[in-house]
Amino acid sequence: MSSSCHSTAVVTSSQATDATPTHRKIAIVGLGNVGKSLFFNALTGHYSFVANYPHTTITPNRQQITLNQQPVEMIDTPGLASLTVQSDDERATLDVLLRESVQHILFCGDALRLQQSLVLLAQVLELGIPTLFCLNKSDEAARHGIVIDTEQLARAVGVTVVPTAAPHGRGMERLGERLLLAHANAGPVHYLRTIEEMLSQLGQLFPVENCPSRGLLLQFLQGDGTASALLAAQLGEDLFAQATAMVRTFFTKVPLASLHQSLFNAREAWARHLDRQVTKQAEVTVPGFSYWAGWSARHPILGWPILFAILWVTFYSVGGLASQIANVLSAWIFDPLTNAIGAWLTDPFLHDMIVGNFGLLTMGLINAIVTVVPILVVFFLIINFLEDVGYLPNLSVLATRAFAPFGLTGKAVLPIILGTGCNTVATLTSRILETRAERIIVSFLIALGVPCAVQLGVMLAIFSTAPFSSLLIVLGTVLATTIVCGIALNRLMPKREAPAFILELPALRWPNGRNIVQKTYYRIEAFLLEAMPMFVFAAALMFTLEKTGLLLLVKKWLHPVITGFLSMPDKVTEVFILVLSRREVGAVYFKDMVDKGELDYYQIITGLVVMTLFIPCISNTMVMIKELGARWAIAINLAIIAIAILMGGLVDFLMRLVS
Repeated sequence: MSSSCHSTAVVTSSQATDATPTHRKIAIVGLGNVGKSLFFNALTGHYSFVANYPHTTITPNRQQITLNQQPVEMIDTPGLASLTVQSDDERATLDVLLRESVQHILFCGDALRLQQSLVLLAQVLELGIPTLFCLNKSDEAARHGIVIDTEQLARAVGVTVVPTAAPHGRGMERLGERLLLAHANAGPVHYLRTIEEMLSQLGQLFPVENCPSRGLLLQFLQGDGTASALLAAQLGEDLFAQATAMVRTFFTKVPLASLHQSLFNAREAWARHLDRQVTKQAEVTVPGFSYWAGWSARHPILGWPILFAILWVTFYSVGGLASQIANVLSAWIFDPLTNAIGAWLTDPFLHDMIVGNFGLLTMGLINAIVTVVPILVVFFLIINFLEDVGYLPNLSVLATRAFAPFGLTGKAVLPIILGTGCNTVATLTSRILETRAERIIVSFLIALGVPCAVQLGVMLAIFSTAPFSSLLIVLGTVLATTIVCGIALNRLMPKREAPAFILELPALRWPNGRNIVQKTYYRIEAFLLEAMPMFVFAAALMFTLEKTGLLLLVKKWLHPVITGFLSMPDKVTEVFILVLSRREVGAVYFKDMVDKGELDYYQIITGLVVMTLFIPCISNTMVMIKELGARWAIAINLAIIAIAILMGGLVDFLMRLVS
């Protein structure tokens, strides 16, 4: 080949795959919990969920916008610590950078973690894509006595640096304009001579006008599958075979583990040196309230009373305040509306279909709005408060030892806690875990023992009107079942090395009331858009089953299980049919039975145990199939059905035995 290129040439890794994009793509990249979604929201005018803990974003969020009169696709990517990825969510970010024609990168750095941010920035710059460096959390750094010389930092990294405080909107002015004017830097870090020579030799296989970026060649050298596929398509079979042979020869001199360590050492040394140059730290800093609050929240002794206090406040807030709101809505709005519509509908069939026992209005819309929305408002306000102050990562540390028997680390707390909001989202969030075995175990535990927000809220409302012993029995049964099944599943899984638990702990901060209210609003909106049709569909389904006589046949078929084994009335069959579509729909219908006095103390407890342990909703099942495969998803669902029914029957038998 007559021409050659140098590995320091600035050509993006994705140009070969998509040379003529119809619009610009801008990727927002950075460490976890650095504020990427806040920048996405500010630039696009659309809402992406934000929280004060890592891994809030687990799949890329995309939005088409017009930026400075130019069509742009903004991509909010999951956080990562390095381009040497360890989990599926990190892989999603790397694939965006390598496979797509990204014209600009908005790199979000953390002023409180400048050295770590610089290590990642060094790798991002090596991709040769024009980059703007936003140094976020500058206000928090100042409160910690940290002052960063951003002008000196910009000269050292070779790209524009903009200090920002995204939660307060500071530094966000003209961000879009600066982003489109950003320029590239081939990478500020130099490696050992043997590595640099290897990069140069690989670069010489390409023509100068189409040379891969330095970062893409480094990814290929480290064995990244995406980089290998891109270079294979660009080089052709013969030249790619030559490149592969060169890499094999290189590894006879420098083992892969040594290569990883050498690259990391060079980047860390550069980042540490630059951090010391541009950062001034106050000589004396006094730990404030946020430090001591975070320390207490994860303390092995103090942390548990704090957790129980939070649960107690949640229990009584949902059970009390939400019920009062629901009563006001019913008395002032929906009861008069239902009575008026019922009086107007004189046709018996239409009357039953609209406002009857399985009416589209009474069981569908009103159940969703009156029963569920007040519960969700209170519950989400509490959960969003805990997210915003940064409590959840500290809870992860607290729970690390408790999760060890399941073969999990405290990192698994995040998807499990998110399961109390939505099981489907929580199953997707299991991508942050590094091994397939961990993801299977966590998905199983979420589906088995973690009720989603609506179901949990409805259950708390039921408990608030029942004896306190019912809460203890149901909670104890669900916890014991989940623990035993989790330990058993861990032992059935192939032996594997215990995963390392590495999690960035954000500083606890005063909550942002606007953010809490905004996130609550969008979560309620998402529930109404997704679940409202399901409530109406469930009402139509039950109405059809009743009118056709199929409901009676199903009750007869399940009679030995429902009334025999579980000692519950046949009407509970309707609850379990509804649970198959969505758990919360069945939970709301079960609450209605409780409110009408159709169940005794034992039946309430048995029903809550079975509902909590019962199979996940259809959407979560579909996500499990996507994430784990059909075989594991079907096996988990069948196992959960058997476990739920067996535990319900056992609890009923033991309660009646000791009474």
